[in-house]
Amino acid sequence: MNIKHLLKTIAILLCIVAVFGVAMFGLNFLTGPIIEANNKGAEFAPLLAVMPEAENFEDVTATLAGVPESVIAIYKETTGKGYVVRAKASTQYSKEPMEITFGVTADGKICGIQLDVYTDSIDFRAKDANYISSYVEKDSALADIGTVSGATYSSSAFKTAVSDGFSALISNQLIAEGVKSDAQILQEMIPTLAPGMLKLEEATASGNIEKALKAGNDAGFAYVIKNGEASFLALVNASGICKVYDVAGADVTDAQSALADEAKAHAAASQKSYAEDLNTKITRLFADASEITALELNTFNTVVAGVSFKSNGADYYGFYSRSYGYNQMDVYVILDANGAIANLDAKAFFFDEEYFHVDDTVNLTDYKNGFAGQTEAGDNAMIAGATMTSNAVKQATADTFATFNAIKGGAQ
Repeated sequence: MNIKHLLKTIAILLCIVAVFGVAMFGLNFLTGPIIEANNKGAEFAPLLAVMPEAENFEDVTATLAGVPESVIAIYKETTGKGYVVRAKASTQYSKEPMEITFGVTADGKICGIQLDVYTDSIDFRAKDANYISSYVEKDSALADIGTVSGATYSSSAFKTAVSDGFSALISNQLIAEGVKSDAQILQEMIPTLAPGMLKLEEATASGNIEKALKAGNDAGFAYVIKNGEASFLALVNASGICKVYDVAGADVTDAQSALADEAKAHAAASQKSYAEDLNTKITRLFADASEITALELNTFNTVVAGVSFKSNGADYYGFYSRSYGYNQMDVYVILDANGAIANLDAKAFFFDEEYFHVDDTVNLTDYKNGFAGQTEAGDNAMIAGATMTSNAVKQATADTFATFNAIKGGAQ
């Protein structure tokens, strides 16, 4: 091959490479933005689902302070339409955390919301198909948003995730905080002031009572009740004891005795008594039990009945707790005069059979006997793989000790 022909061949190859390079550059120039847009479209698809009028988003999570761990990410809509929050929450029923996405307009109201990941064994959507959509147009106050009966834990976790997202936006001054009504503020005090009132469900209100809530475990009633223009929270436990609180959380029972009387009368008409059940259990556990006397309970926990009695000349105290595990837990705890557990039993120990087979794992007789002599709730209540049941038993013992201490420290 002569030099002229070789140079010609090289020149042709260089031209081919150059043309191919220009073509690829042009292709990338033209398709690059399309590919990037498609990638962004896939990334932003869940965001657009809850804020369809958005034009573009910017992830601002890293620029914010005090973001709760439950918040996965916060996106700013770049033309000022608002923000989209991705958050997660877990319950004792979930294999994986639930994940939600919701959009918040610039004026602080939810414009769209969806549940992206959900693995709880109890699906609140099946019990209330409109629960998620009821959040639309709500601000951070989440007025009139409660939980779903029969799926309290999962719907409560959903609500908490939304609240955490709002909290991050408000604390970083991205939106204004919603204003809560006095009635809402009072209702939100219930878990703190009466933690034993589980699975609250609305009951028929009357008179000065604006809202009546009955505990599903029969631990009492909670009322939003009015005196003139002011609203108060009245709590009545299973023993008929009432406490009244103002919106600042102050105990105003003495000053609002008329409201307390009205709340007690309403509760008495529907309160179920567990005294006879407790007495029957005690006579089975202690054949010679005598002088069985009902106790007035001053606590607002899961204990629904209490008695004092004698056996073999010694003093004992019996308590009936209705805590909640995988199902309703009816736990009986007997204490001696020093407040140590003499006996512990339950109507039934409920376990999630999908994950835990009690007969293969734990000897219930040994488990119950292991509480003897205990004077405070401890980790011996916990059973690996049966967290819900274990927590219910632990709560029952803790509430029993609290009630016993209140009785011994009070007038009785």
